[in-house]
Amino acid sequence: MIEALERIYSFFRFPFPFCFGVAFIGIVLLLSSNVLKSLKINSKKIQIIGFILIGQLFIVGLILVLLQSIILNEIRNEFIRILESPKTQIVQTDKNFGIFTSDELKVELIKIKEYSPHHSGTSNEMKLKLVNPDNNFNIKVFRDSQNPNEYWIFTDKYWFGSKDEEIGRITTNKFK
Repeated sequence: MIEALERIYSFFRFPFPFCFGVAFIGIVLLLSSNVLKSLKINSKKIQIIGFILIGQLFIVGLILVLLQSIILNEIRNEFIRILESPKTQIVQTDKNFGIFTSDELKVELIKIKEYSPHHSGTSNEMKLKLVNPDNNFNIKVFRDSQNPNEYWIFTDKYWFGSKDEEIGRITTNKFK
């Protein structure tokens, strides 16, 4: 399902920049309809077309925002399902936050949630590899630059905007 949503997202994302040009044409039509109105020429059709051309920008933008939210929610849910599988193992490729067993990492990563941004960045990074009979992908865990107990979770399993997609954050004091 996530792949289908990503295709729909890609379909709308590609023409989105052109929607601004079309909306600009709509603004020009609305302005010209005011001139036609002052010349006592029927300009109702031009106004309607102008409003439609401007409205399409907001509709496409709203669709993209909703799709992105749905996709990230689905990715988090699938991520949790994969972590809950007894066949899933997490391998540390570096020890930046300490040494942990696969089960310890699963317990912490399963706490993933969506946090509202607070205009901070990332600092230290820990690289992990999730190994499962059905899925193998990389996970990057970044420490928040302002809150030392908050960690950002990125994965390269899905792509709908950037190479590594932030799928959520966790709060823990287990990582050093």
